[in-house]
Amino acid sequence: MALKAVLSVLIICLSSMAIAAGKRPFNISVYGNFKQILYTGDAPGKISLASIPHLAGTYGVGALADMRGEILVWDGRVLATPGESLSGSAQPPKVNDQAALLVTAQVKEWEKVQVPSNMTQKNFERCVIDSARSRGIDTSKPFPFIVVGVITDYVWHVVTGTAKGDSAGVKHQQGHASNRTFSGAKTKGKLVGFYSAGELEGVISHPGARFHVHYTDDDLKVSGHLDSFGVGKDAILLLPKE
Repeated sequence: MALKAVLSVLIICLSSMAIAAGKRPFNISVYGNFKQILYTGDAPGKISLASIPHLAGTYGVGALADMRGEILVWDGRVLATPGESLSGSAQPPKVNDQAALLVTAQVKEWEKVQVPSNMTQKNFERCVIDSARSRGIDTSKPFPFIVVGVITDYVWHVVTGTAKGDSAGVKHQQGHASNRTFSGAKTKGKLVGFYSAGELEGVISHPGARFHVHYTDDDLKVSGHLDSFGVGKDAILLLPKE
């Protein structure tokens, strides 16, 4: 009996360790999988938007079920941009809206980093990684970030539906039947982004990419998935504190 008791305690301890080891930093939660959507062309709902906690400090990005729109979570406020919107307008989700893909994080406190110069997307992504590492963030693991300020040379889109896979594969390189695109040379706004690290590459980001970023204007009136962009000098990069 004593041996059984010891074994039971050991099993409980090992289970607790496994749960702790699997917990992602900043309470990052993931629903859906980019690769699965890309390879199959199918994007069923994975989580109801109504079930997302409306808690201060919750941020997230994603896409609606069947890839018929985009999702943004800003400080606990959940917004959906339906594919049929001609302007990319963001609005509270409908009662039955679900996410085909969603990644969220909870951050209690952010650390500000001033962007020192105008940056291309490639240079800015390097800046995010270097700035995070210098502030003690483990860049071998995924983490969220925010940008507030001038965005340059930007292209963002809102998906409007899925393309089913066939023997030749998915009809669109992103698994989308179509999307509505918006672009410009310069604007002020906000970015909500996630660095996937190796762990979630192809899960929360496109395969071969490690950043998933959504754009919104200052008033959260429009929003979508950011395809390409630059960041202006003196914009503020916000990195999460542990």
